[in-house]
Amino acid sequence: MNLRSSRTKTLTLATSVLIAGTIAATIPVAGAGVSASPNPGLSLGEDGEALAPGTRAGRADVGTPAGSMIASPSWVVAARLNAGWAYSSGNAHRAWDVGLWTGTAVYAPRRSVVIGLNDGVANNAPGFNPGSNAPSNWVLLCSVVRGAPISTLWQHLSPGVPVTVGQTVEGPRIGSDGKAIAGTGTVIGYSGNTGNSTGPHLHLAAFKGCAAPSGPGTSTAAAWSRYNYLNKPETLFWEPSRVWSRPIVDAAAIRTAYRTKKGSPHIKTLRTVVGAETRGGKANQRFQVLVKQLKTQINYKNRNAKPTKVFLQTLANATQDFSVR
Repeated sequence: MNLRSSRTKTLTLATSVLIAGTIAATIPVAGAGVSASPNPGLSLGEDGEALAPGTRAGRADVGTPAGSMIASPSWVVAARLNAGWAYSSGNAHRAWDVGLWTGTAVYAPRRSVVIGLNDGVANNAPGFNPGSNAPSNWVLLCSVVRGAPISTLWQHLSPGVPVTVGQTVEGPRIGSDGKAIAGTGTVIGYSGNTGNSTGPHLHLAAFKGCAAPSGPGTSTAAAWSRYNYLNKPETLFWEPSRVWSRPIVDAAAIRTAYRTKKGSPHIKTLRTVVGAETRGGKANQRFQVLVKQLKTQINYKNRNAKPTKVFLQTLANATQDFSVR
């Protein structure tokens, strides 16, 4: 039985075991996969973003709408989404602007490696904006999400970024209810008002792949990342919440279904999150084969077909793609 990514290509779960060495292996050498200068035909607008339609698949209303309150393990209290995939003007934003006051701690949403950052830029004075492409403080993380390398950009931070390039940062602790506890991961920065920003907020964007910084973007070394990636819209990962999204499976329900040879929606959830070919909820022979394969792929000590809670928690800790209660 093959375990397939729900995205675009076949992957084994082994590629999603998220340890520092696994992430590091996904990062190209500096310069790989990132253009050193923007596409001459690409016009940049507000906040340095591309002046192109902000819709996806021809739909203007897709995605989390501006004004929504966003809960995340990366900040403690739900915050307002000031801008989503498109600005109110309809121009492309292709990221989130989250309203966080200056000095608000920002935490890693899952285990990641820091592959780029800029620091040392002072917060703007109230009412002052230095203009498009002005240097800002930012952190670029590389994570493995559902078996694929994903990078996230955290921008407009206050000076005093507390992480270093190459550092492994940890995601949040998981409570007994299977939910991530906000504010328990590694602090990667503090929200601010640096660069092309009219007020305190966090610009958060997600991209497929983990290309390391290659140098200046449009006009400054601090501006390289977002503007280069915008030249390659195929790398956009859509909504950043996918990075920390963790469906919850009930270990007791899965064990009961296995013992009674019946079914459970939690088996379906587990099959979906690991990319199994069969996505049903029955605890049938295929499910037993799947459990054995998963145990083998994470080098679990007991290779039988029993989906014990300890095994499920071990698998969840390794991949960080789901949680267990």
